[in-house]
Amino acid sequence: MKRRLFLVMLIGLFPCIVFAGHLYAAERTYNVLFIQSYNHRTPWNDRLTEGVRDGLSRGGIKAKVTTEYLDADYWTFASECVIMRRICERARQKNTDIIITSSDEAFYTLMHCGDSLPYKLPVVISGIKYPNEKLISKLSNVCGYTSKIDFVHLLENARRVFPNRTEVICVSDSSLLGLKGVAELERIWPNFQELHPEYKMKVMNVQSQAPNPVISSICYDYNAYNRIVIAPKWTPFLSFIGKNSKAPVFAGQSLALTNGVFCVHDMEPYEGANAAGKCAAQVLQGAIPSVIGVVDLPGKLLYDFKQLEFFRVNADKVSDSGIIMNAPLMERYRIWFVLFYSVVVGALVFLVIWLYRLNRHESRRRMHAQTRLLIQNRLVEQRDEFDNIFCSIRDGLITYDTDFRIHFVNRALMLMLELDPDTHTARSYEGQMAGSIFHIYSNGEDILQSLLKQVRTYVRTVSISQVHCSITSGFPASRPSCGKNWSFLFIRMIWKRLVNISQLFSKARKWIPG
Repeated sequence: MKRRLFLVMLIGLFPCIVFAGHLYAAERTYNVLFIQSYNHRTPWNDRLTEGVRDGLSRGGIKAKVTTEYLDADYWTFASECVIMRRICERARQKNTDIIITSSDEAFYTLMHCGDSLPYKLPVVISGIKYPNEKLISKLSNVCGYTSKIDFVHLLENARRVFPNRTEVICVSDSSLLGLKGVAELERIWPNFQELHPEYKMKVMNVQSQAPNPVISSICYDYNAYNRIVIAPKWTPFLSFIGKNSKAPVFAGQSLALTNGVFCVHDMEPYEGANAAGKCAAQVLQGAIPSVIGVVDLPGKLLYDFKQLEFFRVNADKVSDSGIIMNAPLMERYRIWFVLFYSVVVGALVFLVIWLYRLNRHESRRRMHAQTRLLIQNRLVEQRDEFDNIFCSIRDGLITYDTDFRIHFVNRALMLMLELDPDTHTARSYEGQMAGSIFHIYSNGEDILQSLLKQVRTYVRTVSISQVHCSITSGFPASRPSCGKNWSFLFIRMIWKRLVNISQLFSKARKWIPG
């Protein structure tokens, strides 16, 4: 019973233990040793270190990454072992938690240097071109990724890009990796030649023979026009050859890029290192290296943009089969630049059109304002002229607008109505309704409004000659008035000013009701 209870408690606590382990791993800062096979002057070394750090960070691990360089191109294997033991000793002093290696030399030298540290700590490998399957299978603390060279894919791509070059020159050295690369190329060559019998291959070893034949066969135009160079293992000497080669060089290591190599079949440096960093993060969080295992990451075709220009190969011809490296910003982000310039040009065109329309609108507004000002001035002149004309009339005169409001009262009418012209000016009654100061009565009925409506409606003279009328002012009817004949002008106003005059001349006698 107790045993069952213990098992139940253990099963219940297991998720908590795992979670606590992950939480501890996330909070702790680990010491990570990153060993690169070559020196800090090689291309992409900064990208490799950046990829490892980003991989650890994305895996949820805080780590202090220490980068060491084996500089394998300049030392013998015995010297490399001495350097590696020194690296292991420094790592032991820093309490290193995990080791990450880049490329073949760093891993194989680490495992054969004679130090026990690589067997006590987990080791994550990356960029292995020629993996030793027997050795890796015996190491339970090793996991990571390999990146084997696909010579068939490399040759087929070379044939596609340069169909007229049918002679392959394999350039290598006597190193272990160089010999393995030549052996792998010779293994797949019969199958390739069976498909393409016009192709021929020649192997040149820069250590076993004089370099002059290699240089003359590659670096001179009259020899190199029909040739393609394959470099299984990149060496410092090949950097000189690649930069002076008149034949396109195809290699199996990204290290060769920027050294005159046309194309490389390898992992993009950052991606490979980033994958190794993520794998290391899993191990630090509790994953077992033997369970993760070693997986092969297929490489990609990486092209050097400068070499594309040198051999006059259109970038569109190779962009669909690989990645173009070292491209200038204009080429790398061509679509974005085109889009940006299109947006800028479109914005400028829109701005010009908007300014043009705004200028036209402002011109029209200014012209309309000037026109209105001219019209107002003209109307004022007409009004003054109108006032002068009507003021000169001796008969009493009053004009109305179409809304039956008083427009003008001349001096003669104000005298007839016994209004003081000095106190009440001609414009003092402007805007008052018809009938406010002047009335026309017929049979005791005010007919002024009806007469004005007839004039406005029929646009003609209205006669009242047969009607007996009485005229009074709007003032008290007891005001005395003299018996005179009155003349009436009914004026039709359209568009705020005088258009037509309807006249009514009749004689009427003064009649005061009552």
